[in-house]
Amino acid sequence: MKKIVYLTYHYPPDLSAGSFRNHALSLALSDMVDGHAEIHLFCTQPNRYSNFKETALEFEQKDNLHIYRLHVSQHGNRFWGQIRSFYEFERQVKVLVKKINPDFIFASSSKLFTAYLAYKLSQRGQIKYYIDLRDLFAENLKEFIRIPLLNELLSFTVRHFFEKPCLMNASHININSGGFQSNIPKGFKGSTSFYPNGIDDAFLNWKKDSVNTEGKKLICYAGNIGEAQGLHHIVPALAKKLEGRFTFLLIGDGSAKNKLQTALDEFQVSNVEWHLPVNRDALLHYYLKSDYLFLHLNDFKSLEKVLPSKLFEYASGNLPILAGVKGYAKEFIEKEIKSNYFIFNPGDVDAVVNYLENDKYQLLSRPDFIEKYKRNHITLDMATSILQSMRN
Repeated sequence: MKKIVYLTYHYPPDLSAGSFRNHALSLALSDMVDGHAEIHLFCTQPNRYSNFKETALEFEQKDNLHIYRLHVSQHGNRFWGQIRSFYEFERQVKVLVKKINPDFIFASSSKLFTAYLAYKLSQRGQIKYYIDLRDLFAENLKEFIRIPLLNELLSFTVRHFFEKPCLMNASHININSGGFQSNIPKGFKGSTSFYPNGIDDAFLNWKKDSVNTEGKKLICYAGNIGEAQGLHHIVPALAKKLEGRFTFLLIGDGSAKNKLQTALDEFQVSNVEWHLPVNRDALLHYYLKSDYLFLHLNDFKSLEKVLPSKLFEYASGNLPILAGVKGYAKEFIEKEIKSNYFIFNPGDVDAVVNYLENDKYQLLSRPDFIEKYKRNHITLDMATSILQSMRN
């Protein structure tokens, strides 16, 4: 019987887009190979948010799916903390995989580390591996680390000694944003695909029943609060200008939470509520109470290639979406979501205020988008591509 090693840093009950994506994908893959292969999935105990604590079994078996949840240090989504915790993950995985003697490796990677681990394991066992590329890393270092020369040195080192060999030697690369296409190395001889995050079953076809005609309108943001989102650059100033008419509801945690709190204090805003991360059932409850859904990416060149997973969650409902994005995310909204959205340049407070004051409010469902991007469609196609890569 074949043995597949499946690497994903986050997995339920942890909270992240990658966690839910890989839960669905691992189950689909497990069904497809049942009777022919075992899947050994390595992930961490829940650690995405320090304020969300939920224990899970260290080892769990569901038919041919073996799940190993490894303990790592809390990192608070900070750069050096993530490196330390990943090293702990890598060390444990290498010991366990040595006993398994796998035939194929799949890695879903948002920070390069998981993909690089797949590369190293494949070298040791002379086996093929498939990468699900969910984020960029070398490019991000230039803008996320604000120390001249150090950021250039780190970016160069990561690109040439980690990212390039890791991608070049994969048998298949899936990108979850069309913006990542240019990051596939020249001369890459493997196959490629585009399977984005898609809409989780928990968020299919949710709808707000009626327009709020009384009281303040509620603008909701849910997700990570880090440098990539740059909420501290827009929410405090925007909330101040909308005081008395709109309320902000923020749900999340992350490495930039102190910057955001400092900015909120400086603007002395009174119309921002802030909740720690919640599970999907509670999150859907907050969405249904809201009038607008808010999304924002920092004004970094590297983030113009990103496709935020939150867009799928938001667009599966019928609320207007306020999106401060550029590049591929902007193109995707215009081409795929098509209706009931407002796109503005990151940090442009006045543009959002003008839209909210002058645009006619409406609730509008997006059935074509929902049908096209259901996660079960995407996971079945992607699981098939994994098996094809293993057999070729």
